[in-house]
Amino acid sequence: MFARKILAASLCVLLIFSLSGCSKKRPEIEPADGWYATWAASALNAGSEQIPMNPELSGNTCRQQIRTSIGGDKIRLTFSNEYGSGSVKFDSVRLAQLTGPGSPEINPETDIPVTFNGSTSVTVKAGDTVTSDELSFSFDPLDYLAVTIKFGDAPASPTCHRESGCTSWIVEGDHVSDQTFDSMELMSSWYFLCRADTWAAAGTETLVCFGDSVTDYGRSTYNGFNSWPEALSTMLRNDTYTNHISVVNSAISGNAISGGTGPSGKDRFKRDVLDIPGVHSVIILIGANDIPSAQYDTSQEIINEYKEMISACHELGISIYAGTLTPFGGNTLYYSELHEKIRTAVNAFIINEDSGFDGYIDFSEVLCRAENPSVLQQQYDCGDGLNPNASGCDVMAKAAAELVRVQRGRYPNAD
Repeated sequence: MFARKILAASLCVLLIFSLSGCSKKRPEIEPADGWYATWAASALNAGSEQIPMNPELSGNTCRQQIRTSIGGDKIRLTFSNEYGSGSVKFDSVRLAQLTGPGSPEINPETDIPVTFNGSTSVTVKAGDTVTSDELSFSFDPLDYLAVTIKFGDAPASPTCHRESGCTSWIVEGDHVSDQTFDSMELMSSWYFLCRADTWAAAGTETLVCFGDSVTDYGRSTYNGFNSWPEALSTMLRNDTYTNHISVVNSAISGNAISGGTGPSGKDRFKRDVLDIPGVHSVIILIGANDIPSAQYDTSQEIINEYKEMISACHELGISIYAGTLTPFGGNTLYYSELHEKIRTAVNAFIINEDSGFDGYIDFSEVLCRAENPSVLQQQYDCGDGLNPNASGCDVMAKAAAELVRVQRGRYPNAD
């Protein structure tokens, strides 16, 4: 216990120090009533494992579960067909509260239609997105909601978020308002649904977590909603200094700054960070997937891309924080002496007070083995030597929460 206290104190000092050099003048975001994202999932193309077959989406019903960050009395939903192989038609869409995570059962008293320019149906062309009308719908922070779609025609290859870490349910026919489902196909992706926003008062902020599988959901408990961004959202709700901050997850498993799964990190940064409603700050944890294929020291290439992200955020008054790249020494596909050299060089840049970041979170430090910093602690390893388990996600969230609390004055004597 004493060692943990020392670690926490040391971490806090590191975070405070990292914030001390950020004096460059840049635009400030004026507080205003408006739309703030309360949930997000980054859109990409479906792989073969993400395409529902029994039944397929076309002509059938799909219920998807999300967990909000902040609550509200108004909501709007955004759907993306950016990567669909053709147009998709929603015959009807319904929104309701779930009775609990991991179950398709809804509270029927909360069930309402989702409309688009006053219509209950909408067709979204390939490459387009659509946002619903403003809906009167009261929900609390950390509520579990169900978005149920009865599909008309749907493309054979849908736009989705591949690894949701939770179940979506598909049943034959029109069951859009059924209280629960039977004889269903279970999938672990979100289809077309990519964001939920709520109207909130001035002073609210959206914090975006941007990264790869470590952020997407690591290998946390399935249907547990305990990725480190989800755990961070829970922690911030319980602190009066930070309960005005909404946390949304804009990560994609397998993503890299310059490639990887889905659109590259640099190509989607505007869509998945800068354009998120109400964004005031972002924590980036990306770059690990750029390393395994490296045949020479590519650390400066990664650093240069970080600098582009820093510049893009600061031009808009958005604060940008970085997480150090987490250990992958236990994964034979990722680790080599060269690759570890790249990781440590990138992390040295991140923790340097002249990096340009507004602060950093030393995820590597809190997850690594003391005797071998290139390897995850066994208690935090999901088993692949790369991704954190639920306990690892929790300790990452605690480290991130410390940064947010320092930033928001939770420790008034920090300076």
